[in-house]
Amino acid sequence: MKKKIISMLLAAAMVCTCFASCGSKADENSSKVDVSLTDVSSSKPIDISNLKLINDGTLTIGMEIGYPPFENKAEDGTPIGYDVDLAYAIGDKLGLQVNLIDTAFDIIFAGIGTNYDCVISAVTITDERQKEMLFSTPYIENYQAIVVKKGSDIKAASLNDLSGHSVMLQKGTTSQELLEDMIATGTVTNCTMAATEQILTCFTALDNGEYEIVLCDSTVAADYVTKNPDKYEIVYVDDQYPEQFGIAMGKEDTALQTAINEAMAQLKDEGFLEENNAKWFKD
Repeated sequence: MKKKIISMLLAAAMVCTCFASCGSKADENSSKVDVSLTDVSSSKPIDISNLKLINDGTLTIGMEIGYPPFENKAEDGTPIGYDVDLAYAIGDKLGLQVNLIDTAFDIIFAGIGTNYDCVISAVTITDERQKEMLFSTPYIENYQAIVVKKGSDIKAASLNDLSGHSVMLQKGTTSQELLEDMIATGTVTNCTMAATEQILTCFTALDNGEYEIVLCDSTVAADYVTKNPDKYEIVYVDDQYPEQFGIAMGKEDTALQTAINEAMAQLKDEGFLEENNAKWFKD
């Protein structure tokens, strides 16, 4: 399933209030990654004189580097992925070095403003998160997806069909929030749910027959199925309720929000976002 770049990115300085979360595992990577896409240095300079950064001259970013295709590590340990390329492209636009801080997603938002300036880590914009932090304009449209082992007898016509099954998902995600709410309201019944820190662990548990279903972002589900067509299949995508990913930052950090939105608008106009989309997401 190919993900769509949100048309709203056209609004360069659009103010969109929001939330995100984080602690900090110190896997710092300040060496610049070659994004190998459109030149991102051709547009007019963006004013960053009002930015209050944790480290002068550097955009410090919280990221859970273990959520492909958005964030992952190459064999040599170098961070790779859609969000990694986006982070360095934004840094180029702002004339800043980029330092990635690898952090578990379920604690990621707590570190904003102390451990890093913002979070770029496949963060869904939600009403609750918007009460606590600001977001950039969105850059990805996403849905919830039900993934099973290839050949499974499980079928689904809605998320209600999680009833009666064992489900594995990642901590701190909208997948967890959604399923917990459905269980609490009785929409889903007789469902065994387990949450873990890494999405990879979810798919390992599915491989081993420990759980019947992985509930996760459709963007991530599509990546796993594309790379492992003989192991997994998507039996349902909740495309009636789209989610949007954005960059999260402190509630009062409007200067950074404006600068990042300007950078993203330029990246969209220059074709970088479309190229990054084609690079990391396949039909």
